[in-house]
Amino acid sequence: MTTWLELNQEMPRYKKTLALARLLRVDRRYAIGLMIDLWTWGLDNADREGHLTGMTQEDIALALDWPMKKAAGLIKALIDVGCLEQYGETYVLHEWPPCAGNE
Repeated sequence: MTTWLELNQEMPRYKKTLALARLLRVDRRYAIGLMIDLWTWGLDNADREGHLTGMTQEDIALALDWPMKKAAGLIKALIDVGCLEQYGETYVLHEWPPCAGNE
């Protein structure tokens, strides 16, 4: 079964995308790829509410092909721009239900 995500036309230049590129010091297009990788990986690994239960910073970095020794910086940037949230030990994809068609 193929699952899809809606990609908004504003996403490539959205403030979160630009902020992520700036914080990680990567090209804007690379930041777009990270965000799309996060969301498509989330389809298989997050619950209906976006909880990535049991996933560590390193797990998320590995899924996004980000250097594991820089996992903390990646996670901090994703949280700072509002793509990811943290509740205790659990990471949560921000506003996941409408993004994944779970509303």
